[in-house]
Amino acid sequence: MPEQRPESLVASQLDARFLSASQAAEYLRGGDISARELVEVCEDAYRADHERINALILSDFDAARSAAAESDARRARGETRGPLDGIPFSVKESFDVAGWPTTSGNPVNLGNIAMSDAVVVQRLRAAGAVLLGKTNVPIALRDWQSYNTIYGTTRNPHDDTRTPGGSSGGSAAAVCAGMSFFDVGSDIASSLRNPAHFCGVFSHKSSHGVVPMRGHGIGISFCEQAINVAGPIARSARDLELVLRAIVGPGDEMASAWRLELPSCSKKTLAEFRVAVLADHVLAEVDREVGGAIECLARRLEAEGATVVWNRRPDFDPVELWCAFVKMVRATTSLYLDDPAFERILTQAASADPTRFDYETLQYVGTGIRHRDWLKLEQRRARFAEAWRHFFDDYDVLLCPAAVTTAFPLDETGEPWQRTLMVNGRPQPMTNQMFWAGHSGLCGLPSTVAPIGPGSSGLPTGVQIVAARYADLTSLRFAQLLEQAGFVFRPPGRSSQSIAGDARKMEGSC
Repeated sequence: MPEQRPESLVASQLDARFLSASQAAEYLRGGDISARELVEVCEDAYRADHERINALILSDFDAARSAAAESDARRARGETRGPLDGIPFSVKESFDVAGWPTTSGNPVNLGNIAMSDAVVVQRLRAAGAVLLGKTNVPIALRDWQSYNTIYGTTRNPHDDTRTPGGSSGGSAAAVCAGMSFFDVGSDIASSLRNPAHFCGVFSHKSSHGVVPMRGHGIGISFCEQAINVAGPIARSARDLELVLRAIVGPGDEMASAWRLELPSCSKKTLAEFRVAVLADHVLAEVDREVGGAIECLARRLEAEGATVVWNRRPDFDPVELWCAFVKMVRATTSLYLDDPAFERILTQAASADPTRFDYETLQYVGTGIRHRDWLKLEQRRARFAEAWRHFFDDYDVLLCPAAVTTAFPLDETGEPWQRTLMVNGRPQPMTNQMFWAGHSGLCGLPSTVAPIGPGSSGLPTGVQIVAARYADLTSLRFAQLLEQAGFVFRPPGRSSQSIAGDARKMEGSC
């Protein structure tokens, strides 16, 4: 039965604005709210904060109200399509929506009007979810912030002088601010993970290949992009699973021959998990505010009876993995560059020192890589994947950072690889945080991010929960159990003291 609520849930917009999708679905089932009212809640949030946050950069609330009315009519007839029927959502700008532009933040793509919906949008509409609009990205999806000359800068709802992350930063900011109940973004280099960490929401980077990417980016691809995946951002770990189940499965011709069944997770408590912890690494120093929060969480897990093993990682050379990851990422994302930009990078790659492994050099080499060299990288990746398989024979999840700091101040000067972050009081290359993206992402492993903050600054802090490939339901179950233990989404403006107090529902305290 739905929870007891005021006579009119919508009369308290602040409450309705920050419901989880699961809670909203319960109210819909109980007849306590309508899908149309949920759209109005999101529109009110948009009108209240759009000018400040700038997350939902394309919207059609009239079309959303019409779709919501259809959902309400289905429900009245007893023909509901499932738990997402009537739930308003948004989608990252890089996913196609029929009749809308897909630019990936690049002005040269303004004339690129989608002819059909991306597969993930098709599946969510088929499940009855109500599309509100598209969320902001950085140009060519190549930054850990979300700004471009078409749609401007997206800001963090918790502190509008700071970034919400990128490239799915608009996704996280919109969900955090209550402008949509969930969003679907993409992730190749922490693009779902760092925004969730920065904004204090939940996200799930799915195992590579389980969610079709057709209709993402510019142009139509015959095959899945290497490393790149789609996944949900939401205000609850339970919501992540609801959305994932709606969008997984083979697409196009493969659907006629293949079926997908993700392995279930039977664990009911945190104490049942075997947990490896890697809160810092010499290649990507983690600020104490972030690493300390992860260590504190791990100590609480020990107090709960979980098996916790510290400073564990797979048996491979992390420098070799770093080099392979950056090259393969930049080879893959070169598709989003216009031809003049691609030619400029090829010129820079021609003079790059192939023995260097700094990010700037690796990205130039990777963007213009020869196919034979790509195949050699694939062989290396197979070795890394084998090491991960052995690692997860002994552990259920790995806990590690999603980024090296909490949300950093907006900085749009120069190129991303020319910027620095203050880590433990010292400037470090901003690109160092990509290590925590590639460490597991190169081999297509699932990663769920859950809020565990705030940090000492009061800003949100998250943990990245990595599981074996295709064990998406394991990392999701772990996040759901953390949420049950008090590690939950908090709306912007909630005091850090009250958040920390709620998090201490688990035994032990740091």
